[in-house]
Amino acid sequence: MRPALWDVATDHIGAVRAIEVVMSATVLAKTLPLIADPRSAIRVVGTSKAWCAAVERAARVAATDVTTCLQGESGTGKEVIARFIHASSPRRHGPFIAINCAALPDELVESELFGFERGAFTSAQQPKPGQIELARGGVLFLDEITELTPSAQAKLLRVLQEHEFQRLGGTRVVSSDIRVIAATNRDLLQAVAQGGFRADLYYRVNVFDIRIPALRDRGDDVILLAENFLEDIARARGGRRCALTPLAAAGLRAHQWPGNARELRNVLERATIICSGAVIQAEDLSLDPAPAFSGNPTELKSVERSTIERVMNDMQGNISKAARTLGISRTQLYTRLRKYGFSQAPV
Repeated sequence: MRPALWDVATDHIGAVRAIEVVMSATVLAKTLPLIADPRSAIRVVGTSKAWCAAVERAARVAATDVTTCLQGESGTGKEVIARFIHASSPRRHGPFIAINCAALPDELVESELFGFERGAFTSAQQPKPGQIELARGGVLFLDEITELTPSAQAKLLRVLQEHEFQRLGGTRVVSSDIRVIAATNRDLLQAVAQGGFRADLYYRVNVFDIRIPALRDRGDDVILLAENFLEDIARARGGRRCALTPLAAAGLRAHQWPGNARELRNVLERATIICSGAVIQAEDLSLDPAPAFSGNPTELKSVERSTIERVMNDMQGNISKAARTLGISRTQLYTRLRKYGFSQAPV
């Protein structure tokens, strides 16, 4: 049988414990929940070497207050790792405030980050604290940090150096007790070389860097993530959890995932609507481009075999339940069990 899901539900979990849990994961492991407070649960899904290396670095830096920079493609899970760091840190009882710098209009960036006093501009009828003040005692997550305006970069540099700032239109110096976690899908050094990002801010932001691997480089994590997403989708809709056929799983495994985990979830959301009988067939995935079934047949067979083995473990050897979950007949399942060298089909 596969291991039960880890359920770490204590406020006292620390970085060392996080490392121990992650590094002891097996291929059949599914999730590592970390709960910072009763309102949120952080799940770090995956057992691939590249993903575990990123999570291990995150666990090591979590116990410190060091400014951390997460670099990786869009949709790879940078915010998941940022929340993991927050939940595993001494600041876990403080707020976690996430800002997508690319989504803020240039004229609103500074007022959103630093706040403003009454009369700072025409529509400023009342003073308003910025996100830096609201994040006091916790973590400020700045996604797409390279999109900050030059003026905002200069003011953020002072926050990181002096731990203080002023609201727009204000004269009072406000202290900033925050930890900053930055993220970007761009090469920071290249952004500095091109003049779009301050060199001095780069050295303040990139004190400890973590590279988040692309989904296509995480091997069987694709299937683990798919199962996790299907559980989430079923829970949100209050319905039955959909299952993947071996060919559907092979299609997911073969896809290159340019949109990474975000694309994977979208594909599965669509497939759960299209499929019939709560079983997702390969054609239900509507992958673009189509699943690369014409690729390496050895890899496809490996994925099919591991999927069948996992489902048999999940169903505790029950052929009928396993066949129903896989979307094939009992006879087809017996044929595949013999094909892949299982010495004895469990009853």
